[in-house]
Amino acid sequence: MDKREFLIQNLTEGKNYQYISEKYNIPRPQLTKWWNEGLEIRELIKRANQLFNSRKGKKDFEKFEKLGKRGFFEWYEKQPKKCAYCGIEEEKLQKIFNVEKGNLHTKRNRGRVLELERENAKNNEYSPENCVMVCYLCNNHKSDLISKEDHIKYFAKNIYKYLNDKYIELCKKQ
Repeated sequence: MDKREFLIQNLTEGKNYQYISEKYNIPRPQLTKWWNEGLEIRELIKRANQLFNSRKGKKDFEKFEKLGKRGFFEWYEKQPKKCAYCGIEEEKLQKIFNVEKGNLHTKRNRGRVLELERENAKNNEYSPENCVMVCYLCNNHKSDLISKEDHIKYFAKNIYKYLNDKYIELCKKQ
């Protein structure tokens, strides 16, 4: 077992320090060290867990639920950290939509992270084959009305330009 596997088991499978320490013969101070060193992976797991928990129990999420939190995290971790439609990077979104220093704000504080999107909304299924990660603007704009192909063809480039221009504008102010 390594730091990554420890954090995954702890945060997606609910295995506590005592269980992991005894099962894998790893001293608890080593687990604490891995916890303290693992902020980046912990944040990634936390975000995947938030997405999973927000849909858990809903009929259209059954395929992801069968994978469990660990399986969902493994899918999520492989997703590019940029919008599947317009291509804006999540790190830019975090700056643009920053509550204190950003230049865009939403009432519900959305926009800072990529959102789970059904590419084909007509089949109404959240599954590894039908989902991608997209930005707030693309997710809201595409909705159920516009196909993925039409959204990319007619709108995504302009959404990217808008968001990237906001990012450049923000960087100039700092």
